[in-house]
Amino acid sequence: MRIRSWLLAGLLIGAGWAHAGTANIGSVQTEIDELSADSASFEPKDAIQRYHLYKAKMWLAYAQHEYAETSLTVAGKEALQQAQVIMQSLKAEQPLTLTTPILSVSQVMRRDLWQQIEWLKEQNALAQAPESVAHAEVMLVWAAAEYCEMGWRHANEHFRAAEQALHQAAEQSNLSTVNTGELNKFWPTLAELNGRGCRGVNSDYWLMLKKTAIDSPQVVHNVVHFASNSAVLSAASQSMLHHLADVLKQQPLLDVKLLGYTDRRASEAYNFELAQRRINAVQQYLMTQGVNVQRIKSVAKGAQAFETDVDEKIAQAKSRRVVIQLSDDRELRIEPQWQDLQVESDAQKVKVK
Repeated sequence: MRIRSWLLAGLLIGAGWAHAGTANIGSVQTEIDELSADSASFEPKDAIQRYHLYKAKMWLAYAQHEYAETSLTVAGKEALQQAQVIMQSLKAEQPLTLTTPILSVSQVMRRDLWQQIEWLKEQNALAQAPESVAHAEVMLVWAAAEYCEMGWRHANEHFRAAEQALHQAAEQSNLSTVNTGELNKFWPTLAELNGRGCRGVNSDYWLMLKKTAIDSPQVVHNVVHFASNSAVLSAASQSMLHHLADVLKQQPLLDVKLLGYTDRRASEAYNFELAQRRINAVQQYLMTQGVNVQRIKSVAKGAQAFETDVDEKIAQAKSRRVVIQLSDDRELRIEPQWQDLQVESDAQKVKVK
């Protein structure tokens, strides 16, 4: 009988399981041990890195479980590969997609829970509860794979574990779960997602791309903000860009123009260079989400078009931005957003050139 997989995942991750004492010393186990040691020693810089790191640990727990049960299954191999990609990208400081893949021997199940996950991401839950969201995502993949291999009896506990993780994410983020019944008509059906059944997901509809209602234009935020003298995307900015990338994948004829800005401090030359670095950060992130670079153009504006506010610090924070222009926004509702605004305090003041 299989061990309760979600409990095993928690035990393995909680203990770090860098070196499984009684594990067979084989090439697969050695690889798992090395990756788990890497994950145990890696120090994440922000909430997004914490999210990816925990997701790598969950994939490793899945691979270890599959390997302990039999030899490494197809699902176990794919889980191990996901952990490898994440850890390599984290160590190389390369951006990673927020989209969790569906295994080739599985399918999408519990669409309501996936909708909850996407809603939580849109509400910036990754900044407050990155581990809980990552846990829920991988556990949903794990649960569906268990169903495809062994049926509902072995999948139920995994789905309950995913629900519990989502509940924790909502509590940690001070959010209430959304009524997914109101969202169902805007999302692809399970039949559209799982046309072949337990043989992977239909890539045309994953990740849970919303269908735009004819009488309800889709909202797109068109600006991301940066900290002083920085070109690093915050967790809130990445969440916003993740949603934008989904819209761009739904509407492949839309092209993007990125306009990079700075506040008024520093020299003109330095501000143009900083504006370009901010553009590059946004462009690179959109590319990791599947947006073709040929659809993206950019112009560095430097300290031009400075934003105003009664508070000078807020004006500067609003000005440190990349504005996203779309080639045709008639079917969209374009709105600014300030959720990722990073206002510099006296204690945080940095030198600018």
